Amino acid sequence: MSGVNMLDRKLFAAFFTSVICYFIVPLFFDYSSESYFVIGLSVSIITVPILFVVGILSSLAFDSINFSKNIGLSYLIHLGCAILCAFVFSLTATGVLFIAILISFVYATIFFIIDNLSRYIEGLAKNKGKLKRAVEISAQEGDSRKD
Repeated sequence: MSGVNMLDRKLFAAFFTSVICYFIVPLFFDYSSESYFVIGLSVSIITVPILFVVGILSSLAFDSINFSKNIGLSYLIHLGCAILCAFVFSLTATGVLFIAILISFVYATIFFIIDNLSRYIEGLAKNKGKLKRAVEISAQEGDSRKD
């Protein structure tokens, strides 16, 4: 797969992960109904830049080393990278390690699922295109045999 398509897929996955997690992550906090979106924004201010820089770059690196062929190992590596980022973040703020690990787990899992689903759909589209082209060639050969 070319690097541009892979980067596009990672950017797509990161964008949708950011949107989905904006609504999921506030559920992990005690909040009043007025602060739900503020919590989503507060967490996103920290997590989204990390996702787009560290998450995408590490995911591209993992895929280029062919960890993507073993989906279980690939997921564990993505999760490990996210948890490592949570540990680094928890060094800057006290008492947030558990929630940081929980948030990193959610982000890594959703990113991984979206990335792999988009890879699968992309593969289906390529195979459908190849199949359509093969049918067209076969039909053309069938027409030329009639002549």
